[in-house]
Amino acid sequence: MQKFGNFVQSILTPLAVLLMAGVLVHDHLQGVGPNVPSVVVNGRGLGRSYAPQVASSLGDAWLAAADAIERGQSMTEAQAALQKAWQDSRVRAFSAGVAPEFSRVLPEGQEPTDPVLRARVVKLWRDFAAGLKGGR
Repeated sequence: MQKFGNFVQSILTPLAVLLMAGVLVHDHLQGVGPNVPSVVVNGRGLGRSYAPQVASSLGDAWLAAADAIERGQSMTEAQAALQKAWQDSRVRAFSAGVAPEFSRVLPEGQEPTDPVLRARVVKLWRDFAAGLKGGR
């Protein structure tokens, strides 16, 4: 019986330690790669809330163009005023309300190199587009 105890101690104990080490290494390797947070952003809701801001900014831009014509500026200058006013207003609205939510999924300036993160960005952008179009 003493020999069996020695056998267990000399062979099975190191084997168990190796097995546990293998499990730990496997678990660690499964976590290797970019840290992909599981943040959920309601893209459709975000699109629905941004759409009226886009429409309002377009209306303001047309008013800026009308003001330019009223001041005697050319049609080319009025159209340039329209484009600038609309661009500036949209960028402000997007930066204030949409960009912070988008950056919760993908920080600005980063690329979605991980397939899981890329799929989340695609879903967010498709949902945002559906919200802009009035989708529920």
